[in-house]
Order: sequence, then C-alpha cells, then structure tokens
Amino acid sequence: MKPGIPSHVPRRWRHGFMLLVLLVVANAPAPAAGPVSDEYQLKAALIYKLTHFVKWPTATRASDERSFGICVLGRDPFGKAVDALEGRKVNDVPIRVRRFRRSDGIGKQCRILFISDSKQAFVDPILKSLEGRPVLTLGDMDRFADKGGMIQFSRGGRRIGFRINLARARAAGLKLAAPLLQLATIVGDDGEGDAP
Repeated sequence: MKPGIPSHVPRRWRHGFMLLVLLVVANAPAPAAGPVSDEYQLKAALIYKLTHFVKWPTATRASDERSFGICVLGRDPFGKAVDALEGRKVNDVPIRVRRFRRSDGIGKQCRILFISDSKQAFVDPILKSLEGRPVLTLGDMDRFADKGGMIQFSRGGRRIGFRINLARARAAGLKLAAPLLQLATIVGDDGEGDAP
C-alpha cells in the first residue's frame, strides 16, 4: 500500500483533494521581499501609537488635509510592516506611507519621518534642513536624539525605549503628551510635558 491517502477513499475525492491543495498553494501570497524583524514590526506599531501622543500645529493640519505622511528616508527596515499603516486615520486624515532615497522635499510631504541608519553620514544636514518644521523626526541610530532628532528608539534588552529631544520638538511647534515623556529619557530639555 502506498503512503498518503487511504485506498478506500474514492479516486475522484483523492483527485479533488489534490486539486484543492494545488489551488491553495498556487494562490498563497508571495513572501515579502525580505523578512521584517519583530523589532521593526513593533517599531512600525509604535510609530502609529505616537500619533496619539503628539499634537501638530493647526496650520500644518490645515495645509494638507488629504493625507498624513509617514515617511521613511533611506534603506527601509520596515518593509510591509509600515505599509499596514496606510489608510489608517490620524484626526480623521488618512495615513499615506512614503519612501524616499533623498531628503529633497520631505518637509512638505511628511508629518513623521523615520531616518534610516543608512543615512547616518547625512543625519546632521538632514535634521538641519528640517529645523523649525513640524515634522516629527524618528530614528534608531546611536545618539540620534543628541544630534537633534526628536525621538530615538533605543533597545534595552527585549524592550524598546525612547530618547526624546524635547527642545527640538518644541522648536518645531510639536507638543508631546506627558505620558509619552514619562516613558522616555529626555535629552535637551527639563522634561516637562506638553498637554496635547
């Protein structure tokens, strides 16, 4: 007797079962271009959560009511994890995920900008070009907040923490809620929170 489907099962059922298996396999989604680590899946979720703890200036919201730009500059470590945010809403404005290789024009299209570590050599001029603009800058490279980035994701064992440059956020007109600040190490300010 051959291994597999028992011989007492009618032949047309066996063929039907095999056809079903082939259809399922043929229609299975293709794997993502590259595996996304659990760390970056969590960071993508945290980016969305941050939108609930940051208040952007009213003038910014009025200037682009069609979309809320969440942008990645440089090599994208998120993959499809950040794409899952597309279409979700922030204050009734749908999120649009954008990716950039260069920093030209990002200040007008992004409300949140994650600067990839592939841009580490250029982080100072990138942050300088965004000074005073209401763009929440995020990164996970070493000393990102010390260099003027607003929120730095930092690893502490299995936990992801925050280092926040509150002075830069305030200079850009962004208000960060006290509960967010209580979870963070504050860089460049006294650490008092803003009410959103």
